[in-house]
Amino acid sequence: MSTDTTPARTATPERRPGTGVGHGPVPALVGLAALVVLGVGIRSQASLLGPMFLALTLVITAYPMVTWLRRHKVPGWLATLASLVTIYAVLVAIAWSMVWSVLRLVEVMPEYLEQGQDLYRQTIQQLATFGVDEAQLKEMTSKIEPGQVAGVVQGVAGQLSSGLSLLTLLAIGLIFLVLDTGSMPDRMRVIARERPEAAEALGDFARRVRSYWVVTTVFGLLVALVDVGFLWLMGIPLAITWGVFSFVTNYIPNVGFVLGLIPPALIALLEKGPMAAVIVAVGYWVINFVFQTIIQPRVTGDMVGLNATVIFVSLILWAYLLGPLGALVAVPATILVKAALIDHVPGNRWMAALVGENPRPEEQDEDTPDSRDTDHLHDHEGEPVTSTQGRSGLEGERAPEGATAGSAGSAAPAADGAHRVEDERG
Repeated sequence: MSTDTTPARTATPERRPGTGVGHGPVPALVGLAALVVLGVGIRSQASLLGPMFLALTLVITAYPMVTWLRRHKVPGWLATLASLVTIYAVLVAIAWSMVWSVLRLVEVMPEYLEQGQDLYRQTIQQLATFGVDEAQLKEMTSKIEPGQVAGVVQGVAGQLSSGLSLLTLLAIGLIFLVLDTGSMPDRMRVIARERPEAAEALGDFARRVRSYWVVTTVFGLLVALVDVGFLWLMGIPLAITWGVFSFVTNYIPNVGFVLGLIPPALIALLEKGPMAAVIVAVGYWVINFVFQTIIQPRVTGDMVGLNATVIFVSLILWAYLLGPLGALVAVPATILVKAALIDHVPGNRWMAALVGENPRPEEQDEDTPDSRDTDHLHDHEGEPVTSTQGRSGLEGERAPEGATAGSAGSAAPAADGAHRVEDERG
């Protein structure tokens, strides 16, 4: 009779993703501190990082044109030059449209001086009913010192100077980035061989950023055309000017349409009265809501991978870190962070459910508990979900009655071993 001398295996707890070394309050605090230091560094170099990141996203957006031209036997240098000229042409057109709209507003404002004075008198009369007379208003405005006004003027002048420096850096950065696109396929092959997850993250970032700029441009143009038609029906002067202004400000998420609304609403107020201004404001809001909230998601799907709250918070955060340009690149910058730190990091993919849109039906397990009907993780019959249920421990598949954590954790290996034995016997 043979005696089995194999030492008994000691039961070891199953190691689940997201547990063990590297998880806990200390690493989380270290990561948070690293993010704070990174934010301080970004803010200190905002004048350099902002324009260069914008240039990078524009080059990524125009890169398919380079590949298309090369596929049609166009020399590489000519394809690169064509993409650079196209980017410059688009930027010049947008900048010229913005400047033209502002100049038109400045040009027509003197024509509404008399209406503005009438509106001022009506406002004084309305305030008088609340106990505020003109003398009190003059006393309040007299407290404004000339030095404060001069400081505001100097600040505006400084912003204009900074804007010129930004455009210069953007133009130069585009040249170097476009020249580097020729070797980009070889670079990506090396990255894919050495770090496949990094190559996948970069590819996902490029696809989403390209889709974001293209779709934002197309829908911005559609919204601008509808705005022009609406203002024309309302009889608001300079409808085309305000449509162009609306198109440009549409690149700023969430609050861009508000900026585009101010000039036509102001003209409507001076031209036709408060009710017309209210109608213009409501009309702009309805048009923006229909296109941006109803039509665009149905056409593009989960293009960006970010929900509205995350986009709004990212707008504030990147505007703080990068200045006014941060509002323009807020969504692309957040897409980069999400692709690099969430989507392609196995331990962090669960966060995509928090920052992204609603999960698609095919991404949800049939047995997943409905979070709308319960405050805790329970299965469909009201029993708590154990840590060993489901593929990730959160999917609501009830373990067999009487099964322990150890047996549940070893069931799959045992089944695999049985199959291997049967295969060997066969």
